[in-house]
Amino acid sequence: MAEIVKQNDFDLENVAGGVGKDGWATVRGLKSGYLALRSAPGYDYNNEIRGSESYNGDKLQITGGYTVAFDGKTYVWVFNPRSGRSGWVNASFLG
Repeated sequence: MAEIVKQNDFDLENVAGGVGKDGWATVRGLKSGYLALRSAPGYDYNNEIRGSESYNGDKLQITGGYTVAFDGKTYVWVFNPRSGRSGWVNASFLG
């Protein structure tokens, strides 16, 4: 069961690796492949939003104001300006 938590800006930034006050976070820590935006929290091939791939160094804007704890990981809602799409990402890959 996922736990949805409303976050204030300060707490949300801390969850996403201490992003700057502008609400942007950098993708980091990927050993291979890409970080996909997802239609629902959790790693599942079926919830991956096709064409939304992000790579190390890409900037994503945190826009949701909520975090979701699922399967021991925290997910945040972001916007990917390169693809023009929004979705959930695993916050452990943001900094």
